[in-house]
Order: sequence, then structure tokens, then C-alpha cells
Amino acid sequence: MSPIKTFVFLDLETTGLPHLEHNLTKITELCAVSVQADHIELGVFPRVHNKLNLCFNPHKMISPDSTEITGLSNDLLEHQALFCKNVVEMLTKWLEMNRKPICLVAHNGNRFDFPILRREIESTCSSLPEDVLCIDSLAAFRDLDRSGEVVQTTSKEVVQTTSKEVVQTTPKEIPFELDDGFDELLVQAVEEYERSQKLSPAEVQKINETTPHKQIVGRAGGEDARVPPRKQPNQRKCFSSYKLQDVYSRVTCKEALNAHEAEGDVVMLITCAAVYGERFVAYANEKSKKFSEMPMMKPGRKIGT
Repeated sequence: MSPIKTFVFLDLETTGLPHLEHNLTKITELCAVSVQADHIELGVFPRVHNKLNLCFNPHKMISPDSTEITGLSNDLLEHQALFCKNVVEMLTKWLEMNRKPICLVAHNGNRFDFPILRREIESTCSSLPEDVLCIDSLAAFRDLDRSGEVVQTTSKEVVQTTSKEVVQTTPKEIPFELDDGFDELLVQAVEEYERSQKLSPAEVQKINETTPHKQIVGRAGGEDARVPPRKQPNQRKCFSSYKLQDVYSRVTCKEALNAHEAEGDVVMLITCAAVYGERFVAYANEKSKKFSEMPMMKPGRKIGT
């Protein structure tokens, strides 16, 4: 397959979280920004980009929590269009303006954006072009951190925004159950699973049956202290949180932009991808899948199955 020529960075705002809405969640806002892959490789925020930002009337009650987080309510969206076949046709034509192959990028897209978008498109009896690819940036950033040098930049060029309306603010504290991607929980679950796979059944049983011991090493003066862990050679750093705003702050040394506003999230996502640069592009070329093959959200079924 030919190398990816265009990345389309994508973010959705919705009526709520699928597991709280019986997987009947609807899209209230879609923001997509297309960027040339070779511009991402340069390691700076691309000057050339094409943006599509649409709001929709979901014809469904938006949860109060979603309204508080996104600023979108049923009253505000009353006169907006439905997500219909015309929207899919417009999105398809917009995608076709870009060089192929095209790859959609969404943070925690495998668990949120891609299944929901596929469901909405399917409901219109339409589809995106068969050759459109997709990649989950949460998995990409996590894998890249584990397999290579952790990146960080303070470059002014890479953190510029695409809109004057997008301003830097302190990230809003959001309860974990209201977080679009459950990023931190997802990472924690995966890491615990991976650790469990490295232990034999006998080792697991030994750990479970061992009575915890009191700390016996102390500081001078009698204060309890923990022995600093010995550093392992060539061990890659694994961060505890891969929420988009945390990744952005980590790699840019800047405060996060307007979290949970679709355009602000896309700007942060492009910035992070640009910081990873060539490594992100190479990862996407290796790991991307066809969007049409991603499991769609279905009532009564866990997303991703």
C-alpha cells in the first residue's frame, strides 16, 4: 500500500457517553482538519490545512453533563441540520479534495469517534470511500513513548493554533465518567493486563497469598522511608495518563487548549502528532486500518466488538 499522503484529524462532540445512552449516542459537532503527511514530518504545526466544522441537531436530548462540558444544548442546535445523507456526501467530496491515501486520526478513536461516526453514516444508508484509513492517536502516542525516545518541545511554531478563537486555558477538571475517551482508565486497564500476562500462575498465586509486610527501612532519625527504585537500563518511560490535554501539556510544556471543544481538541491533536513527527507518520503507515472495517456502535453491544 502507498504511504499515507493526508491525515484528517477528527474530533466529535456528542449527546452523551454511549454506555449511558444504550449506544444510541448522536453527534452534535464534528471537526475535521486535513494536513499533508509530509508537513507533519517537519515537526511544526502545518501552515497548510483545510478545516470542516459542522454542528448538528441530534433530535435527541443532550445530557446536562455533555452540555456543561461542550457548551452545546438542544436550544442552541435547534435550527442546525440533521446528520443526513447530504452530510456524508459533503464529507466525501471534502475528503476527495485531498491527496490519497487518506487516514483519519482521532484520540481514542477506536473506542469512541470511529464507532459513533460509522453508526451515524450507516444510519443514512451511505458510506465513506472504501480506501479511507484510520488510526487511534491514543494508542499511537502510548506505543511510541514505550518504544522510543520520549519527545518534548517548547517550539513556538509547533504550538500555534489554527484559530484566534482558540485560547489557552487551564484544563477543566472533568469526572472520569464524563471524559469522552476514558483515556486514563483505558491505559491503566491495558497496562495491568500486560503485567498479568508476564506472570506465571504460580507467581500470581504467590502474590495473592503473601501477607503484606511492614516497611522496615527507615531514615536516620527513625522516619519511615521508601528505598528509591533502581533504574533499569534502556527502560522506556510509561506515562500514567494519555488524555489528550495531558499529552499536549507534556510534549509542549504548555497549558491545554479549550478541552472538549471540537476545534480545540483537533488543534491539540495535530500539535502532538507534529511533535512526534516522522515517528508518528511511520507508525500510522504501519498500523492504520480501513475505516470501513472498524466495528460500529450498535445498541446492546459493547463498543469495539
